Amino acid sequence: MPRLQSTLDSKSRQPSNLNDRLNQRLLAYMAAAGAAGVSVLALAQPATAKVVYTKTNQLITWNGEKIDLNHDGTPDFGFGGYGIGNYFAGDVAPLRFNKMMSYAKPLPAGVSVGPGGKFVAERLLMVGDIANSVSTNFLGPWLGAQNKYMGLEFNIKGTAHFGWARFSVSPTLGVTLTGYAYETVSLKPIVTGDTGGGDSSDDETSRTAPAEESVTPTLGVLARGAAGLAMRGDLK
Repeated sequence: MPRLQSTLDSKSRQPSNLNDRLNQRLLAYMAAAGAAGVSVLALAQPATAKVVYTKTNQLITWNGEKIDLNHDGTPDFGFGGYGIGNYFAGDVAPLRFNKMMSYAKPLPAGVSVGPGGKFVAERLLMVGDIANSVSTNFLGPWLGAQNKYMGLEFNIKGTAHFGWARFSVSPTLGVTLTGYAYETVSLKPIVTGDTGGGDSSDDETSRTAPAEESVTPTLGVLARGAAGLAMRGDLK
């Protein structure tokens, strides 16, 4: 009888011990799964979007000026001019593998610049003129544009980013770059005029800065000073 009682006691303790071991294993598994879940969530968090804005007031003289959107020391877009006879053209060109939206035409504030846009990698006309002994006719898609934007796509370490550049152009083709910005997250759209401050507008000084035309000769004067076709080699 004592031996039987001992056997019964032993058997009665086994389920309790088994449950304890299962509970310990279950808790260990849950802890491991929870830690793994936290790790997956941490990896899945999106990169923090940030718009980096640069305010400027730079006169474009078509003598090889350039824009370095992210200030990494490598220019992203450039400006150059060429003349033949009485005609002169001021062009904007993408450098490296960069592109411009909507054939570099002026855009209003509030336009999304991103994967859905049409981008081209071509050297394109901004302004120009045709001069003769009597008069000068100014032309180009940016003629007279005030605080208008150019949509841009450029490369950072092999990935595409989007940005904008803002220009004001006088009726006689004084062209001034008044600011530019880009989105730090690859392939994330940016809205023209967004400076990263939660507002699509810039301060009054930058938005109303006039194009500085008085210190620059007209494009026609520059063209007539060229012998035949004088293509500048600043932009490749």
